[in-house]
Amino acid sequence: MKKLFFIAVAALTFALTGCEKNPTISIDESQFLVPAAGGEYLVNLTCNTTWTAEISVASTAQVTVEPEFGSGNAQVKLTVAENLSENPLAAVVRFSAGVAPNAVFAEVSLNQAGLTSVSWGGVDYKVKKLADGNIWFVENLRYVPEGKEVSTDPNALENGVWYPVDYATKTLTDNADTVAKKGFLYSAEAALGVAPGTVNNNNFTTFEGARGICPEGWHIPTLDEIAHLVGRVAVSKYDLKQTPGPVAEAPYWDKEKAASQTTLANADGFNLDNKNGHVSFNNSTKKVLVQNTFSYYLTSTAVPKSADPSVFNDQFYAIMPMATGTCNGAAFNHKGGAAVRCVKTKLLK
Repeated sequence: MKKLFFIAVAALTFALTGCEKNPTISIDESQFLVPAAGGEYLVNLTCNTTWTAEISVASTAQVTVEPEFGSGNAQVKLTVAENLSENPLAAVVRFSAGVAPNAVFAEVSLNQAGLTSVSWGGVDYKVKKLADGNIWFVENLRYVPEGKEVSTDPNALENGVWYPVDYATKTLTDNADTVAKKGFLYSAEAALGVAPGTVNNNNFTTFEGARGICPEGWHIPTLDEIAHLVGRVAVSKYDLKQTPGPVAEAPYWDKEKAASQTTLANADGFNLDNKNGHVSFNNSTKKVLVQNTFSYYLTSTAVPKSADPSVFNDQFYAIMPMATGTCNGAAFNHKGGAAVRCVKTKLLK
C-alpha cells in the first residue's frame, strides 16, 4: 500500500512540475486595427495552465481586458475606448503563462486611428479640435434625413432640405463638385430632425444641444458654443464689444479689430465660406429667395422675442462669416436653408 501511495504522489508531482516547466500559450489574433471610435475585439486563447493578461504599453490607447486571468482555454474581450485625439494610439496586451525561466507569452497589438474624420450616411467628414477645445466638423453636412429628398426648389419649405447655391447663377444646384464643397442647406427643423411646425412658443428652448441629423455622439452646436468660438453674438452677455468687458472669451476674436475674424478660424482649419449662400424666408412678405452671398451655419438655440424671452422669434442663432472678414453670431429664420456643422457631444461644455 505504501508503495502504491508513493507512486501516486510521484506521478502527481511529475505532472505538476511538468506542466510548470512546459507551459504553452497561443492566441488566434495578434493584431487589430481600431478606428478612432474604438470597439470590442475577441481573442481566443489556448493555454495548458493558468494565465494572466496585462497592458504592457502604458499611456496610450485605453484598453480594458475581460477576464484578466484564467486557467486553460478562454475567450477574452478587449475593449478599446474612443480616441479623441488627432494622433494615432497603440497598446499591447500581453498574455503570460508559467514562471521564469519557463514563462511563455502571446501578445496582441491594438493600433488605433486618430480622430480626423467621421463617416456618416456614406460620407467621410473631416473633423478637428479647434482652439475652443471642442471637436467640430470642418465640412458642411450633406446628409439626407430619413423621409426627406434634397430639392432644387427653394419653395420646398415643408421638405426643408436643399441642394447648395451656385454662386454664379444664384440658383440651387445638384452639381456633385458643388455639393462636395458646400454640402446641403437645411431648415432648423430639418436639422433638428423634427417635422415642420414642431418648434413653437412652448417648446423652443428644449432643442438646444439636440443631436438632430448629426451622428451618434455629436450634436447641433449651441449658442454658447459658437459664442465661445467666434465671440460676438446678438446677445448682450456674449457681446465682446460691451463695457466693462466680455463675459465670454473666444479664440477667434480680434480685440484690436473688435470683431471675430474668419481668417483666424480658417487658419485653425474651420473652413468657413462667406459665399456659401442660403435659402432665405421673409416672415412678413412670405417670399423665398436664393441668396448667393452671406453664409449661415445653424445652431440648435432658438431666438426668443426680445420683449418676451418666453416667446419664440421664428429664428435660430447661427454663425455668419461676412465678406468683410468678420465671423460673428447672427439670427436665421427657421424656415430658410442654412449649412450645418456638428460638434462632439462628449466635449460639450
